[in-house]
Amino acid sequence: MLTLIDLREHFVRMVQAVTSAPKLTYAAVGVAVFVALLYFKLFFGDRDGFRQDVRNSAKSPILDSILGGDYDSVDSHWSNLKISIWILLSVGSGALAHHQLPGWFPNLFQ
Repeated sequence: MLTLIDLREHFVRMVQAVTSAPKLTYAAVGVAVFVALLYFKLFFGDRDGFRQDVRNSAKSPILDSILGGDYDSVDSHWSNLKISIWILLSVGSGALAHHQLPGWFPNLFQ
């Protein structure tokens, strides 16, 4: 069982890891967040569109048939695909930025 001292040590380690990260990591995370925001607007429109896709993605054909829901397999699969592509584009752009930025800006990230 975790004690208060253990939790404090974990928190201190986490803060040290975040504050001691190199500039390249911060830049890559910034690129990933920027791309995620751009594609969020393109894929979902707004928060309500995202919520609707999460709801569609979480629907189950078995439970909806038992409970009398309105399961639509096309909506469910399309919502899964949109969310997956959005996450992959965001994470992929961050990983690509981490790989490419030192070559583009060698004096900044050395």
